[in-house]
Amino acid sequence: MISLLGISKEELKDIVLNEFYEKSCRVTQILKWLYEKKEFEIDKFTDLPKKFRETLQQKFKIFTLDLVSKEKSNIDGTTKYSFKTYDGYNFSAVYIPKLSRNVVCLSTQIGCSIKCIFCNSGRVDFVRNLDCCEITEQLLRIAKDVGKIDSVLFMGMGEPLLNYENLIKSIKIFLYPEGLSMSKRKITVSTVGVVPNIYKLAEENLGIKLAISLHSYDDNKRKKFVKNLKFSIKDILEAGIFYAKRTKTKLTIEYVLIKDENDKEEDVLGLIRLLKKLSKDISIFKINIIPYNFIEGIEFFSPTEERINNFKKILINNGFLAFIRKPHGSDIKAACGQIGF
Repeated sequence: MISLLGISKEELKDIVLNEFYEKSCRVTQILKWLYEKKEFEIDKFTDLPKKFRETLQQKFKIFTLDLVSKEKSNIDGTTKYSFKTYDGYNFSAVYIPKLSRNVVCLSTQIGCSIKCIFCNSGRVDFVRNLDCCEITEQLLRIAKDVGKIDSVLFMGMGEPLLNYENLIKSIKIFLYPEGLSMSKRKITVSTVGVVPNIYKLAEENLGIKLAISLHSYDDNKRKKFVKNLKFSIKDILEAGIFYAKRTKTKLTIEYVLIKDENDKEEDVLGLIRLLKKLSKDISIFKINIIPYNFIEGIEFFSPTEERINNFKKILINNGFLAFIRKPHGSDIKAACGQIGF
């Protein structure tokens, strides 16, 4: 059986009109039950004819994932949801409550082929891409549990741009009015830099935000952190700058700060020189400094608070918009870089 959560509005319309011979208004009704009312039992779609509901139940299901566990942080209320797929694999999504907005961090793959050495997901062998329905279900299950979700981050397990088709399909479901009707500026895709698909994403004209997981200005040093990626830093940033200009958004630079590895003054000055060389308008950049979050078995450490603050201060003094990202859910292994099996 097919999940309704993996079907686009256009696909659903084709099925309703040409397979079930129903009126086109049925499409909007179904979508509203799923995404606005968050009702996940087809028999309760009460404004649909009973016979049509029975037909839908014979062809479609809604959920494909089992919720294995739900862990809530005692520090900040961050909640990690662990799911199991139909074929027996586990992955997680994270809910981050904030004062101004509720945020969900979604996974796009089971395992990760990039193998960033500071990331727990990189220690999990790549199995497969998550289907559109599995991506969408993460968000809906959490929204049903906690209420309205304001922002979506594709920053969980996996490299989103290596699951391009399912990523785009799920984003469109999040955006269209009959779906979740989210703001395009409240959706961010994080990538280590799959250059062709950054340009492809720009051509989609979705207007969502892009974050580049960078961590160094130097290719040789970055290769130590990001193992399985063939693109140079220059090529990645040029693609990111193109995306930002094309979509009129800021390009977020994510920089995991690791003690004695990439946290020195020479590192931040090298980053500044590179960004200024590639773009005369540095206002298009937003730099998120992410102090390394502890992962058992990895011999990395977070820098001192003084060094973290100095890194930020140098960026700001050179005209850049820079922030230090506070860890969320570190006590339940839900902070940036900690999500694994």
